[in-house]
Formats: sequence, C-alpha cells, structure tokens
Amino acid sequence: MATETAEAAETAEAVEAVEAVEAVEAVEAVETAETAEAVEAAHGLRERKKRETRSALRAAAVAMYLERGPAAVTVHDICEAAGVSSRTFFNYFETKDDAVFDWDNRLTGHLVDLLTARPADEPPLEALRQTLRTAIPALVADSGWRERRKLLGAYPELVPKLVHSNSHMAEALSDAVAARTGLPSDALYPRLLAGAGMTVLRSAIRAWDPESSAEDLLAMLDSCFDSLAAGLPEPTEGAPARSAR
Repeated sequence: MATETAEAAETAEAVEAVEAVEAVEAVEAVETAETAEAVEAAHGLRERKKRETRSALRAAAVAMYLERGPAAVTVHDICEAAGVSSRTFFNYFETKDDAVFDWDNRLTGHLVDLLTARPADEPPLEALRQTLRTAIPALVADSGWRERRKLLGAYPELVPKLVHSNSHMAEALSDAVAARTGLPSDALYPRLLAGAGMTVLRSAIRAWDPESSAEDLLAMLDSCFDSLAAGLPEPTEGAPARSAR
C-alpha cells in the first residue's frame, strides 16, 4: 500500500513537472510571437516612413521645378520644402533630376512583375497592353505625377532625360517578353514589342490632358494599342489629326 502511495506521489510530481514545462513553453511561445509581431510592425512602420519620405521629396522636386524652372532649384530647396536634411535626400536620390524621374525608375520593376504575371497563353501584345493598363491608375493617383506631366510640357528640355530613363524600362520589358516567348534576349521581336509598347505609353501620355481622369488616359492607351494591332492604318475622316497637347 505504501508503495502504491509513493508511486502515486511520484506520478503526480511528474505530471506537475510536465505541466510546469508546458506552461513555460507556452509563455515563451507567446512572448516569441509577440516579439515577432513587434518586429514586423516596426519593419512595416519603417518601410511606410521611407515611402512617405520618398514621395514627399519627389512631390517637392516636381512642384518646385514647375514653379521656378529646373535650373533655379537646388537639392537644398527640395529638402527644405520636404522638411528633411540633404543627407536624407541623398539616401534616396543621387541628383535632383532623379527625384523628378523617380516614377520611371520605380515603374520598371513593377511593369516587369506585372508582365511576368500575365497568363502564359495571352498574346504578347495584349499582355503588354494589360500590363500598362494595370499600372497607369496608380501612377495617376500618385502625388505629383500629374504635375510632372505638366512639367514636361512646360520644360521640353527635360524630355531627353525621360527618354533616357525609359530606355532602361524598354530593355527590362524586352527581356521579360523574351522570357515569355522563349526567344533569345537579343532577338528582334522582344525589342520591337517593348519599344512599341513604350512608344504607345509616351504617345498616350503626351496626348492626355493631366486635368482629366485616369480613364481618359486608359482610353487613349487602348486607342494607340488598337491602331498598333491593326497595322497603324491611316486615320479615318473625323479622327483627331493631332494630340490634345
């Protein structure tokens, strides 16, 4: 009887020990989860602050270029308007022009991702059209982008810099088209298609009134792609002979 009592006591102690270990592990698991959530939240906050700072610098650069003219604006002016230091500015951009053309630099990777995600059986030209259609609304809604469009109209000397920036975009899209079609990256078709797509985008944006809606820009983009797909037929009577610019 005494043996049974001793065994029962040992069993109870063992159960208590296991429960104590499980309780500790449970607490540690909760603490680990809370720590992970806190780290993730802090990371998310940092990334959001970075996006906000970048957007503020970009918008300030465009607004000041438009107000004073590109030559009259310095990095210090942009930083003062955005409320940041010059050191912060150079964490994001190398030159003041880079801030103005930031949309184009960021857009390249986004377009490649969108094009890569299009259905594999979709014709390349249509895939490129839908890629651009998907990207445009967010661009139009971004702070300062409409003003950037006005800026290019007011200061055409900036256009070559935009063309240079877009050349990198065309190269990246050409590589993405080559990957979709299984063609070599230096084949003619991917380069031709990417170049045509960039021409469509530039033509639609130049014809678009920045005071109008994103839907108007998408309609112009579709019109350009329709003409391209049809072999660029001569406009019929009553069609606009020139852009709205």
